[in-house]
Amino acid sequence: MRKRLLIVALLAAVTLMFGLAGCGSGDTEGREAQEDVEGLPAWADEAAVTAQARDAIDLFVAGDYEGLASLFGDPAPAASDFEKAARAAEDVGGFESYGDVSFAHYDGGADGMAAIVVQQAHCENDDLVYSVGIAEDGRLVGFRLS
Repeated sequence: MRKRLLIVALLAAVTLMFGLAGCGSGDTEGREAQEDVEGLPAWADEAAVTAQARDAIDLFVAGDYEGLASLFGDPAPAASDFEKAARAAEDVGGFESYGDVSFAHYDGGADGMAAIVVQQAHCENDDLVYSVGIAEDGRLVGFRLS
């Protein structure tokens, strides 16, 4: 069951990443389609990107939405967007511990290869799955929970 949940979350995260990349890409004529790939890009260290994703999740859990937004490049998402997401996830209860983690990556075009960390989090009433996109330069390029 958890494997299925992680696979669904991974696919949702990749879809989100493609959507975000597509919103800022302008004219796409003559470009090849992006394709997600299991595992991390060559530049990424598993322990380092997991720690970076967990740092971002910890900011979200602590309610430091400004701090989380500051981890993104320009334009950064609004802190209020993270606050809305937190309100929507209130039913799962408080964070308890981290669970399984998996990885993927995609070609972000001008942004280069981005790592996607899919991190399960055990909460009081249910589990959440966080998908955190990280660019090679260390900035976040995506943050989603489901």
